[in-house]
Amino acid sequence: MRYIKPKDKISRKYGELLSGMPLFELNKRPYPPGQHGLKRTKSSEYGSLLQEKQKLKHCYGVAERQFQRYFNKANKIKGPTGEILIQLLETRLDNLVYRMGFAPTLPMARQLVTHGHILVNNKKIDIPSYAVKPNTEIILREKARKLETVKNAIKNTPQVLDYISVQKEEFKGKLKEVPQRQQIPVNVNDRLIVEFYSR
Repeated sequence: MRYIKPKDKISRKYGELLSGMPLFELNKRPYPPGQHGLKRTKSSEYGSLLQEKQKLKHCYGVAERQFQRYFNKANKIKGPTGEILIQLLETRLDNLVYRMGFAPTLPMARQLVTHGHILVNNKKIDIPSYAVKPNTEIILREKARKLETVKNAIKNTPQVLDYISVQKEEFKGKLKEVPQRQQIPVNVNDRLIVEFYSR
């Protein structure tokens, strides 16, 4: 099941602003949410592994079963499983729509996709988990270009990542290449995630 509760609570829980989540003032309440948020808790080895897995899952807004499927797929591909897992998540269509600055948050990007506002190589794709391959062009359809949230997102998005190119005036972007792990702005220890599933 996908997490649909307030996103700021997740970031407060982990003490950092997770990728794809809306900006909020973490410094105002730099402790976990809830009645016992100010209490120090000692994490077990299992707890540390689980936390890294949960952080990555929340970064990309995927449900538990879907995340498990991504891990199983990554585990079958030759190479470092943790890095491949993050690459698979990073090249989801909804995430790239967010990275390109067409939406201010990942949930908004997912909504643009599911509502049919995105063209992939001039073909309408409404599946957020669609796997985008290098040199694939992503275009925002005419109707969505008039939305204020989209206009503001494009205007306020800083320079895009190295593995993505964006033509803001034409509302289109392209995945240039599969990103390397060090290029992906996700602060998790993927080695611990692999350990979690290897127990």
